[in-house]
Amino acid sequence: MKRSFTAPFWVLLVFGLLQLLSISSLLHTFFGSELSSGGRPSVPVVVVLRIFMWPLIFFLEALAYWLIRRRNTYRALSWTHCVIFILAFLLSIFFAYIQRMQYRYSSAAETRVSRQIMMHEQVYFFWGLVILAHLAFVAVLANCRRKAPPEGAEGGQGQGQENLLDDVVL
Repeated sequence: MKRSFTAPFWVLLVFGLLQLLSISSLLHTFFGSELSSGGRPSVPVVVVLRIFMWPLIFFLEALAYWLIRRRNTYRALSWTHCVIFILAFLLSIFFAYIQRMQYRYSSAAETRVSRQIMMHEQVYFFWGLVILAHLAFVAVLANCRRKAPPEGAEGGQGQGQENLLDDVVL
């Protein structure tokens, strides 16, 4: 019996929960400050969906890793996906912090131009890492869906004795 590989499931699930908690905390702070000022806050549904999109993606990918846990023998690709995907978010937060610290000590004219440049670089870097991580994820899924070679075919023997109905599922 194969041992299941559930580490990516747990890593993505925990990071998705951390994202969900931080977003909920920020929304609670926002709504609390708006309600105390007497105005009723209005947040469009599209904004709420975009806010909760990333935790949902983390949960769906964790679910995918749970479903392929027994067939996933591509641990390096799984770890590559998890690490790069989480690193995209952590580096984005780190760059925003660096950007904020930089603007404290620069003039207003320098701030406006460099903020636009750094924001574009940060967005490109984030999406580049997300795309790279998901290329690894697609590779993991494709490799897990691939049919295992027959056990009797060692060293090229038995190549011509392939059954034509191997791909047919009854």
